[in-house]
Amino acid sequence: MLTRLKQVNFAKLISVLFFIALLYLLQLSYFNLKNWLTDEKSVPLSALILTGDNTHITFNNVRDVLINQEDRLNFFTVEIAQIQKELEDMPWVYSVSIRKRWPDTLKVHIVEQSIVAVWNDRALLNRFGEIVQADPVTAKQDYVSLHGNDEQANDVLTTYMKLHQLLKVNDFEIASLSSDTRQSTSLTLKNGMLLRLGKEQKLDRIQTFLTVYPLIGKKYDVNKIDYIDLRYDTGFAIGWKGESELIK
Repeated sequence: MLTRLKQVNFAKLISVLFFIALLYLLQLSYFNLKNWLTDEKSVPLSALILTGDNTHITFNNVRDVLINQEDRLNFFTVEIAQIQKELEDMPWVYSVSIRKRWPDTLKVHIVEQSIVAVWNDRALLNRFGEIVQADPVTAKQDYVSLHGNDEQANDVLTTYMKLHQLLKVNDFEIASLSSDTRQSTSLTLKNGMLLRLGKEQKLDRIQTFLTVYPLIGKKYDVNKIDYIDLRYDTGFAIGWKGESELIK
């Protein structure tokens, strides 16, 4: 009986020792695997694919951001969210999407800002009426110049788009447009003529301008017009270069 009991206890001891050894091996394997997966030299990211817009954001711009994560450029540990944030903090970037492609590639797709105007001569405005804190000098094309309070940027852009469509049909282009705190609007055409529209009925006043402009051209030299003030209910005022005259 005693011999049998000793055999049972010995078997249990062997089982416990085997279980402990198994746990140790599993734990050791886990840490070895973890170290291998998180070691940059084990599964390094060695290829970058850049797609989307690249007018202002270059391959080197993206690479510089990745270099900041040099110690984490591992397929499993690379911080996608941090890279995305750093790229989207760049003024010309509107959105970024990042994908990993096994075993060593990072694919970055960039959508640049869709710029429609220069804002207050110090920033840019995208098509959503959002101010983009980028130097207008970096813009690679000419944009209309819009002016106003930052809080009203979207309203100023909306006004510009409506007036632009109406004038463009009649071969007039806006060079600049400004709106004050009362949303009173004035604009300068590319021919140098200033139109004062005021706060109300801006589209109607532009239509008045389009109607009377050919008639003015039959009597006067339009190249001598400094401004046309359309804020009158029953007429408009023409300011000539060097003098002014009211026409009703």
